[in-house]
Amino acid sequence: MLGSSWQGDFAAGGLVRLGYRFARIVAIDFVGWEQMATVNDRLDTGLTFGVTGFVPLKRVRPSLRVFAIHQHEEGAVSVAQTPGGFLFGIGSGIRHRAGGGLTLGAEIPLQCARPGELEWVIFVELQSIWFPPGAPAGPSGLGPEFYYGGNLGIGFNYSLPKMP
Repeated sequence: MLGSSWQGDFAAGGLVRLGYRFARIVAIDFVGWEQMATVNDRLDTGLTFGVTGFVPLKRVRPSLRVFAIHQHEEGAVSVAQTPGGFLFGIGSGIRHRAGGGLTLGAEIPLQCARPGELEWVIFVELQSIWFPPGAPAGPSGLGPEFYYGGNLGIGFNYSLPKMP
């Protein structure tokens, strides 16, 4: 769930994260999400590419992620006119925006896994996103300058077996 720099604006939805972690410490990753936001009754599609650093402890793994973001923001009315198009950035009324962000988080393994096995984790994150100003502020502009909030979820890690 995220809040924004617009008064009374909140967004909630789901996310997907894919990445490759090197030596359990550094990951190159992609996170994408779809959210419904309250001001302007809009859908936000976030596409991020980033680098995450982990502290590889046994019971909890703190992390810090730095990322670049491309976000589509489109009113629900436009989405209804072009169902599915908003995911690919081809619907009418889409506002394309680019920015950056930071995520401070932790993943908590539910069990220890060996290479070649799934390791289920719970993750908790605090996130901030900034879009450079490029249009008038307020609901008539391109969108909020800042988003902030958190994520809570369940996921898994898969360690590749070592090559002989």
